[in-house]
Amino acid sequence: EIYGPDFLIEEDIVLVTINYRLGVLGFLSLENEKLPGNLGLKDQVLALKWVQDNIDSFGGDPNNVTIFGQSAGGASVHYHLLSPLSKGLFHKAILQSGTSLSQWAFQDKPKEKALMFAKELGCTSQDPDTVLEFLMSVPALELVTAQNKETLRTEKERIHKLSIIFTPCVEEAGDTSFLTDSPKKLMENGNFAKVPIIMGITNKEGLFCVSHKVIPTCDTMSMFVPCDLPITSDSEEELKLGREILQFYANTDHFSWEIVNQYIDFITDVGFAVGLGNTRQYFLQHGSSIYNYLFTYTSPRAFSSFLIPKAFPDKAEQFVGTGASHGDDLAFLFKTNILQVPYTPPTIEDQTFMNKLLKTWTTFAKTGNPNCEELGLTWTPDNDHNPCYLEIGKTWKQVNKVLLPERMEFWKNIYVKYSLPK
Repeated sequence: EIYGPDFLIEEDIVLVTINYRLGVLGFLSLENEKLPGNLGLKDQVLALKWVQDNIDSFGGDPNNVTIFGQSAGGASVHYHLLSPLSKGLFHKAILQSGTSLSQWAFQDKPKEKALMFAKELGCTSQDPDTVLEFLMSVPALELVTAQNKETLRTEKERIHKLSIIFTPCVEEAGDTSFLTDSPKKLMENGNFAKVPIIMGITNKEGLFCVSHKVIPTCDTMSMFVPCDLPITSDSEEELKLGREILQFYANTDHFSWEIVNQYIDFITDVGFAVGLGNTRQYFLQHGSSIYNYLFTYTSPRAFSSFLIPKAFPDKAEQFVGTGASHGDDLAFLFKTNILQVPYTPPTIEDQTFMNKLLKTWTTFAKTGNPNCEELGLTWTPDNDHNPCYLEIGKTWKQVNKVLLPERMEFWKNIYVKYSLPK
C-alpha cells in the first residue's frame, strides 16, 4: 500500500517488494554469536533466496534479478554488493540516495550502543548474555519506542540531524556473517560484486530538513562538523572547522533562516553526495560499470511540494520548487501512499517524465544498460578519464564532469586534512 507497483508493472517486469526488520529489531548488535547484528539485511537475503527459488512461478527470471532501493534502501543494496551471503542472488543494482559509505549508514561501536539502550530500559549489566536476556523480556512496542530517545545519541549526533542509532555493523567472520569488514575496507580492496550499477542523488537531498521540521534551532559550529571526523566536541579545532565550512557554503559566521538554502546544500553533501562520491571512486578503481545521475525534477506531486507548506506555511515559497528533495524521486516510480501525502495524479508533463524514467530504469533492469529509445540520448557509463553523469530533470542531459565538483573537492580536502573516517 505504501509503494504501489502500478507504474512499474506496466513495463513488463516482475516487481518484488519486501518488509524487513528495522531499527533496534533489525540492527541491534552485542558483537557476539547470539546477537551479531545485521538481522534486517539477513531478512533481505532470505527474500533474495526466495526470489531465486520461486520467481519463475510468477513469470520472472532468477538469472536476471535487479535489486534497487532508496535512502536506507540504497545503502542496503550497496551492502548486498559487499556481502558474501548475497553472492549470486542478483545481477544488477540501483542505488538511489544512499550507499554504505553514507555518513549515517554504518555503526562502528554497536555493542556500546546496545548497552546504552539496555541501560535506558533499566538494565545496567555489562554482561552480553544478561543484557540479551533482559531485552528479550521487554515488549516489542517498548523496544521500538525507546530506540528514538535522544539520550541514546551523543551531543554531536543530536545537533547534526543525520544520525541513525542502529545501523549495519561488522560481524565476526563465519558462515552466517553478513559483513566481515567495514564497507570502506571492502571497497578499498575491491571485495564487492562486479555488476552493472545505476547510482545517484537528488540535487537538494537536504530539503528533508525543512519538510520534516528538523532545521537547527541553535547557532553552533558543531552542527557543521560531520560526526565521522575525529574532532573533539566543543574544541577550538571544531569551532575553527565549523566556521570554515559555514564560510564555504554561506559566506557568513552565523546560522539564520536567511541561509537555510545553503544549509540544505551542506546536508545534501555530508549526508549523501560525499558518500556517493567515495563509493563511485572505489567502483571505478576496481572496474565496475556505473551510470551516475543527478535527479533535479520538481513537480507539485513530489513529496516536498506537499510537506514543506505543511511544515512552514509562511516560508514555503523560499523552498518549494528549488530542487528535488530526498525521496522526491519515489513519487515518479511508485504510486505512493506515505508520510500522509495524498496521491496526486500526474500532469501531462509529469506523465511524460515518468514514462521516460520508468522505461530507463526497467530497461536497465532487463539488460544492464539503461539506454533506450525513450531516453532520447546516450547515457554513457562513468569513468575516471571522462567523468560524466545524467541530469534527470525538466530536460535530460549528460554532463561531462563529476557531480558537484567544487563542493566535493572541498570535502575531499577536509577529510584528508583531518584524517579519513575510520
